[in-house]
Amino acid sequence: MFKLSAISIVIGSALMASANYAFAEANTLSSVPDEHFTITATRTERYFMESPVSISTVDAQDIERASADSIADTLRDIPGIQVADAATAGMKRITLRGESSLRVAILVDGQEITDHSTYGAPLLLDTSMVERVEVIRGTSSVLYGGKALGGVINIITKKGGSEPLQVSLSSSYNSATHGQQYAASLYGYVDGFDYRISVSDNDHKDRNTPDGDLEHSSFNNNSHSLYLAKELDEHRFGITYEQFNLASEIATGIENFTLDMPQRDRSKLAAFYSYEPDGELLKKIHFDAYKQQIDRNFVQHIEMSVPAGPAMSIDNIVDTDIEETLKTSGINSQFDFQLNEQHYAIVGFQLVKDDLDKATTNITQTTRNIPGVPAVPTVVESLSIEEASLTTKALYFQDEWQLSDKLIVTAGARQYWVDAELNETSKPGLSPGKNDDSEFIGSIAANYGFDEHNNMRFVFSQGYHYPTLLQIATGATAAGRFINPNANLKAESSDNVELGYRLFTDNWLIDTSLFYTDADNYITKQDCADGIGVCINPENDQIYVNADKAKTTGVELSVNYHVSEHITPYANITWLSRKETYGSFTTRDTGTPSLYGKLGLKYENEGALLGAYYFDAYLRAASNARLAEADGSSEHYDSWKTVNLALGTRFGEQQNYLVNMEISNIFDSEYTPAKETLLAPGRSFMLRFSTDF
Repeated sequence: MFKLSAISIVIGSALMASANYAFAEANTLSSVPDEHFTITATRTERYFMESPVSISTVDAQDIERASADSIADTLRDIPGIQVADAATAGMKRITLRGESSLRVAILVDGQEITDHSTYGAPLLLDTSMVERVEVIRGTSSVLYGGKALGGVINIITKKGGSEPLQVSLSSSYNSATHGQQYAASLYGYVDGFDYRISVSDNDHKDRNTPDGDLEHSSFNNNSHSLYLAKELDEHRFGITYEQFNLASEIATGIENFTLDMPQRDRSKLAAFYSYEPDGELLKKIHFDAYKQQIDRNFVQHIEMSVPAGPAMSIDNIVDTDIEETLKTSGINSQFDFQLNEQHYAIVGFQLVKDDLDKATTNITQTTRNIPGVPAVPTVVESLSIEEASLTTKALYFQDEWQLSDKLIVTAGARQYWVDAELNETSKPGLSPGKNDDSEFIGSIAANYGFDEHNNMRFVFSQGYHYPTLLQIATGATAAGRFINPNANLKAESSDNVELGYRLFTDNWLIDTSLFYTDADNYITKQDCADGIGVCINPENDQIYVNADKAKTTGVELSVNYHVSEHITPYANITWLSRKETYGSFTTRDTGTPSLYGKLGLKYENEGALLGAYYFDAYLRAASNARLAEADGSSEHYDSWKTVNLALGTRFGEQQNYLVNMEISNIFDSEYTPAKETLLAPGRSFMLRFSTDF
């Protein structure tokens, strides 16, 4: 792994700064419509064509037309993305460029949803409350912290309006789950105050598949949120509050083994302040602070029968109840400077503190079945309590240099300081302890515009991901086995290289990327019987270790071609090759299809009868995939394809009524996507009605 030192960043910055070019009066890279911009790519407003990284956006119209029951589903057609469900239909996560959900940063309005499970953060936000989603594909740890080793999902929520009182209502139905979704918002702008109040409620039954109803796949959620902001000359300040409550069944598909998640709730209170002076040097100051709490209840039931001799057996019933509360406090600050005509720099500081309280109750019932002897069960109950904390401090810097009217170079660096602590534990074999780490990482990118319509970009970036509290402090329970924490774990790291090309004309929009990632020190679990680490029960338990590596090469392609004002064929395609190493075992069968994507044809028009209407016929498909394990076992996922149709119309005097329908899997194909454990829905339709007034 290449290590970028602080000295090399400073020297490189000095050399770049010595270049004696100035900004051109008309930057050819920014000659595109104003709506094509991003704020996530560089933490500054930048036109899409100027972005040095691979970035995709999904706006409110895309979300409305998708009729999806989760934010994750609205993102599944972005190149590089796959949806993961961990057998839980109501709690979907995102994988990026083959990296697991644990290595993807999930942000809401720039603030991270922390999660210390081994699965990564789910997208716990109702679709009706989302204005826009920006996705950075590729390592972004320099700007967005340790969870961004694979990429960033920044969910930007809807804010206020333009009138004193406005109303938004929506309802939808999903035939695959008999799902009903309702949402309502009051919002507006009064005397400099921007406000929005939103509520939602969703209820979904067991999923219907070509093989029948999928048991234990129902879920429900509800949410409410508040946004209030005030503008005062160059100042803007406000507060937000979010509450999202989720209950979801878990479909294990294993006999005598059931899981359930009756609670997975998230609440957050945040405040922000922005100041944009009209000065030559200082361009912007931004502060925000937030407190977030995630409450999780996880229930597990296992029944086992083990032969114990002629005509004898031992029956075991194990019930596990895990309750977790994760409290997060965060502070972000950013200062933007126009150093001179060539340089736009940002300096920021972040502080995040996670406090995890975990209580695990195990009830084990053992019954010895001996001929002629009454079976009397023995019940053993145990309770373990853990309290752990993780404090992450980071200082980051980024400088954008305009070296000519065609070339922009962006360099950044981030210094981490991490402190982890197991404050209290009642689990036998564990004892309180502390861990700490510090790391310096960097990135450099260049964007060269051949003309106002097409450009190329190059990126080198380093990734850093510190272990979760479960991995380094408290441990975890899975399928009746305890996975021991490991205080000696190293942070995961990666080097990412990317080359991209964009073409943006009246007819064409092409965005393609070629990338390579070399990742090291991946954290996995290993049997304690192998003699690795210190375990509570070496014969039966597992332990977290740094044993895995991965090398990933891929190509992402997004193409839109406007044949006419009304007709647009399009394609979003990903090719991925990934080689993973588990200790001494290396395989390219990583459970990821080598080719997947979406091909479609969209037609949009307006008429007196249908209003502004659209049709979108598309094919989703993925090649087969195989997941090989070090013990010789493997799992195969067949290739699949589905034909789908979306259509809708916006009508009314002010075009404020929208009806849209999506018909999925028209030919009722039976398949399971490689990253999703559950059998996909069969032929189904989603119908949505919404209005704004």
